[in-house]
Amino acid sequence: MEEVREQDHYMPIANVIRIMRRILPSHAKISDDAKEMIQECVSEYIGFITSEANDRCQKEQRRTVTADDLLWAMEKLGFDDYARLLSVYLQRYRQSEEEPASGRHTSASSSHSRLLSIPPTVVAPPCDPHPPYAHRFGMSEFDPSLHGFYRDDASASGAAAAANFLPGFDPYSNLNIRRDSM
Repeated sequence: MEEVREQDHYMPIANVIRIMRRILPSHAKISDDAKEMIQECVSEYIGFITSEANDRCQKEQRRTVTADDLLWAMEKLGFDDYARLLSVYLQRYRQSEEEPASGRHTSASSSHSRLLSIPPTVVAPPCDPHPPYAHRFGMSEFDPSLHGFYRDDASASGAAAAANFLPGFDPYSNLNIRRDSM
């Protein structure tokens, strides 16, 4: 039987570090312990969700796990807030794929690389509908894109810059926040 190395169970550390550095300011340092902890957590989360989605596919005698299966698994496992936001993102992404290629690259691979190179800003709503800080701060206080916390000033226009290929996408739409108060 083939021996499986421990690092083969985890998402590659280089990918984890790249994602962490994209979010943090360019001068931020990340300890090795933090990198390893995030690597383990992300890998466990991906495995947890994927395993549940795969079980569903096997019960339905399907061989391919789809994005909809993953969203279903997130909801079943209690990650409703993430599933709801990601389903909106997936719907908008699918709509953008159906649009005519008039303003986009003609090659499918270059179109996908351009679309996927900009990560979506997805922020889960607070667990408590009335957090203790609500009377002092607006949600904008907790959106890192509004304060220039993204590296290389990728936050030029807040959350809209991170999802500029999805016209009209508002990651905070389910929070019932008045946008004119920010």
